[in-house]
Amino acid sequence: MTNIESPALTVVAQLRAKPGKEQALRQALTALVAPTSREPGCVAYDLHVDVDDPASFCFYEIWRSPAEHAANLQTSHLRDFAAQLDDLLDGELRVSLLRRIA
Repeated sequence: MTNIESPALTVVAQLRAKPGKEQALRQALTALVAPTSREPGCVAYDLHVDVDDPASFCFYEIWRSPAEHAANLQTSHLRDFAAQLDDLLDGELRVSLLRRIA
């Protein structure tokens, strides 16, 4: 088996909308895609919705490095979004930081 461990960072972020906030969360998340996709180091920034649950969203992200991902978290569009989380989210934002190994 070939080891292809990469310095890139894969991020999986899962979010659930509060009841009645599904469309508002969807719009807020969709608004993040264009500016984040233009950030240095962003390889992929894909937003998904659960096929059977329109309140459940997932970002699948790939960053060239953890440092570039961390810099993105300091951008104004991410900070503005973070300020809305209490109003929009049912539960916590769940984030997994992953490194591809094969």
